[in-house]
Amino acid sequence: MQTATKRPKKKARTAPKISVVSVPAQLARRLTIPRPDVLHTYLEYGQINQYLEYIVHKFPNFVKLYTLGITHEKRELRAIEINWMNPDNVELSPLMRMQAVKLADAHKKSGTKGPIVLPGEKNRNIIFIEAGTHAREWITISTCLNCIYQLTERYTRNIEVLRNLRFIIVPLVNPDGYEYSRTKNRNWRKNRRPHKTSKIVGTDCNRNYDIFWECGPSRTNRNTYKGERPFSEPETRAMRNILDSLAPNLLFFLSLHSYGQSIMYPWGYCREAPYHWRELHMLANTGRTAIKTYNGREYRTGSISCLTKRTIAGSVVDYVYGILKAPLALVMELPSRELGFQPPVEMISQIGHESWFGIREMCKIAFDLRQNIKRDEEPPRPPARSTSGAADTNPSNTSDKKKSVKKKTRKRSKRSLLTQHAEILELQQRHLDAAKVPPRSLTAPARTGRGQGDGQS
Repeated sequence: MQTATKRPKKKARTAPKISVVSVPAQLARRLTIPRPDVLHTYLEYGQINQYLEYIVHKFPNFVKLYTLGITHEKRELRAIEINWMNPDNVELSPLMRMQAVKLADAHKKSGTKGPIVLPGEKNRNIIFIEAGTHAREWITISTCLNCIYQLTERYTRNIEVLRNLRFIIVPLVNPDGYEYSRTKNRNWRKNRRPHKTSKIVGTDCNRNYDIFWECGPSRTNRNTYKGERPFSEPETRAMRNILDSLAPNLLFFLSLHSYGQSIMYPWGYCREAPYHWRELHMLANTGRTAIKTYNGREYRTGSISCLTKRTIAGSVVDYVYGILKAPLALVMELPSRELGFQPPVEMISQIGHESWFGIREMCKIAFDLRQNIKRDEEPPRPPARSTSGAADTNPSNTSDKKKSVKKKTRKRSKRSLLTQHAEILELQQRHLDAAKVPPRSLTAPARTGRGQGDGQS
């Protein structure tokens, strides 16, 4: 009698390998970590990790640090969690602390090492911010670190958002490419994993997510090369793991880039508007208004494919919004063409602060919009069209038009350099002069009846 041969089982996706970066309490009391200057300089990879560790040791009651994965060159990809509803937070009321203890006990019994994930729509309160996907966009990393600074070292001025929301922040998604751009090539965009079939190095991590990935550029020598397959890169796999695990609690996903000076929403892979485009447009306009009120800088708002005039397949924003069904997802392109990917160090603090004012107001209105968005009731995603990606794959047919457009934009950018930034500096001087008199709020008025913002940090 012959025995039946067993078929090999398909390999299931491995669970997220997220480790907690922690230090024993006794050692933390004796340990002194120098604080890098996050507001006025571009930090190295080691200094960024040093600042994250400094924050964790200074605010252990409501801040945790996680290692999401390891890059090709053996650098850690880290995320910081800022959770005011931590049972160790001494500023919580007794009732809130009891609730936090119950949630923490349930999380320990589950055995998971990442952030707490709770069932039910009422627990959609996570704001996820990521930056540094493209190596040369240094200002995005500094702006992301400014967000961490505002929520921790200036937490008393932002207590309103901390009481309602949890923050997961990844300040540097592509550490290998970032270090290469700092030391070898300032215009480097991709990561640093070499391809087996050629001598060319690197994949665009923002084309490597599994949403219409097949429509992306397939030539390895392009800056926007999509990779051999979806999630072929260690950076995108690490991001996928943390995002997939947090999907039930995701409320608002924000991806920081430069230098388009715009706030954009899906879709990137096609020209059609998403079902909830009105809510997304309202969210983007809230950030735009807050920044304009703060210092007069003008941002554009609209869909990704509309403002960039091309389609972008396999992006992280489309993945979070289309696959994970997060209620709200945006791309924030920081300023500006005149300043480039790495603005002068004198501009780091200004761009970081103005961006935070916009981000904070968007977080506030996102908490109110969550009740109006039912992702399960919307129709299926629109299909990708091969003709819509022509501008991203073969620009030879429209080369003459592009040259004329470039000339026009250069003329406009020169005028804005003389006018817009001069007005910003003038407004800043007025704010400094006004500091001698009783201050007034500089944030945009909230649209939800909450009153004015918290004031300038």
